[in-house]
Amino acid sequence: MPGKLGLHKFYFKDAHIRTYLPPTSVLNRTSFYRFMRRYHSVYIKPNMSHMGKGIIKAWSENKKYQLIKVKGKTQSYRTLETTFNAIQAQTSASLHIVQKTINLAKINNRPFDIRVMMMRNSQNHWQYAGMLAKVSGRSSVITNVNRGGGYALPIEKALSESLCLSKNKQQKIIQELIRLSYCICKRFNYYKYSSQIGIDFAVDQHQKIWIIEVNFDFPSHSLFDKLTDKTMYREIKKLRNSYLKSLLSGKIKILTHVK
Repeated sequence: MPGKLGLHKFYFKDAHIRTYLPPTSVLNRTSFYRFMRRYHSVYIKPNMSHMGKGIIKAWSENKKYQLIKVKGKTQSYRTLETTFNAIQAQTSASLHIVQKTINLAKINNRPFDIRVMMMRNSQNHWQYAGMLAKVSGRSSVITNVNRGGGYALPIEKALSESLCLSKNKQQKIIQELIRLSYCICKRFNYYKYSSQIGIDFAVDQHQKIWIIEVNFDFPSHSLFDKLTDKTMYREIKKLRNSYLKSLLSGKIKILTHVK
């Protein structure tokens, strides 16, 4: 199965990676009721969309149910039935997933997630290229910088300001993110061939790491250009150019049989 759900099921088969995945299911009335009763807050996501398109957040508050789409106006409902009916009206007939909301760490009351960029190098091996924090825009339910009106921030600054972590603890989280990114890319080799992957992680308020999304088609390079320090942006461009140069010269080949 393609899309977010197929990728979730693919990664769920890996015993190590599975522990970083938030509870996720196909969206239907039964799963929505179950998730809301168990977790009280969920995200509804189109199975085939990326970049924060079409995302809805639903949560319970003061004996009512609230809905908001990306940066839209919050809608309020009295029952789970009317809440789900409203979601159905907004999601058309296409496949969607329902996912437990992760209680993201926040900067000035604005949640952030983390983008890790992995690139194939001139030897066709995966290589870590950089990471940053994506802080959500005001009143936005997504951290996508372009769609949600947020901004990019160095990861160290984000971890320090949100969780008051020492440099030692910051580095522990950063190194775990890098190690996990290599595991994700190694596993991805069995899914399909890709030359660049942007992985979105979350760190919750208990410092647990979660995998939010694996972007493998056209992960944004320009995110890193938004940082004042352009070191990682230059590294991404350098790795991309060296990979393409090796590919065009015949030194490396696109794997037609993924392994």
